[in-house]
Amino acid sequence: MLVPAPAGTKIMPGRMSRFNFRFNYQRFLAGTLMYLSMLSQADTIDPGQHDKALTLTLDELLTELRISHTPNLESMIDTSQIWRRKPGQERWELPRLDISTNKRYRVFDLLEKLGLIAPVAPSTKQYDYALLLGATAPGMKSRLDYLADWWRQGVRFKRLIFLVGQRPLTPGADDLDILITKPEKKKLDPLPFTETEAAIMLHQLVPMPEAMRALPVEFIDTPRNWKSGLWHRPNTRDTLRHWVKTGPLPGTALIISDQPNGLYQKEVVKQELPGFIIDLAAGPADPATTLPVYLDALALWLYNLKPVIPQSAPSKAVITPGRH
Repeated sequence: MLVPAPAGTKIMPGRMSRFNFRFNYQRFLAGTLMYLSMLSQADTIDPGQHDKALTLTLDELLTELRISHTPNLESMIDTSQIWRRKPGQERWELPRLDISTNKRYRVFDLLEKLGLIAPVAPSTKQYDYALLLGATAPGMKSRLDYLADWWRQGVRFKRLIFLVGQRPLTPGADDLDILITKPEKKKLDPLPFTETEAAIMLHQLVPMPEAMRALPVEFIDTPRNWKSGLWHRPNTRDTLRHWVKTGPLPGTALIISDQPNGLYQKEVVKQELPGFIIDLAAGPADPATTLPVYLDALALWLYNLKPVIPQSAPSKAVITPGRH
């Protein structure tokens, strides 16, 4: 049974086989994950310092996928927006992209170079906040598992913030039955209805060190938006703005995400929390993640990079509605 949130809990109103990463929560494998993360980050592209490398890699990716484009960064960012989801469309609803095996390998090599494949470990041990970003219920469980494992390895934070919202849960994508280990199997009554309610349930049921569970926790229950005759679930930027309204003190914040979403979510957090020092911890992508999901995440990251990339001349921006 889903029990009420514990006292002190604060709720704010409102597979590609070649890259088949598997996260093992045993400590020695988690240490390996952190090592691989640090190793891989050395080879990925930092757009703030390596615009030329980013331009060359995007040019190669668009060419590999036979997408007509002009080989300059501003233009390619605009071109990449064809990979974005339509308004109201979720990641799991994106159709598959059929390409040859050799081409698929090459595309994933380029995505890995761009930093969308390998997991990312925390760069230090002490933070004021852990910001766990909303996702499907299984996705949030994975992120909470990663965070608990990093805690066991010595990463510490003072407050846990769930940046979630009033997205109604979707049968199939938000599979609640599989979230509970066999010894804990029990009837969930009442079943959670929204992403926020699922996050509250997960915080109670997911195994974690008791010291971590005892930390102050907030669930930022961000409302949906009505646009163009459709309800839109809150995106990362919406949840951050809803949290900022509560007046959090600036500090160090560790973003808890997973691939391929880490880069764009880190960029959005940096833009919305200018007084904070931001770090990213991202677990590996689900092995079932399809190529269109990676391309959607890439396009969204590039879209959010536009304000920080120097522009040589005005370009005709492709403004895509939906998640920013």
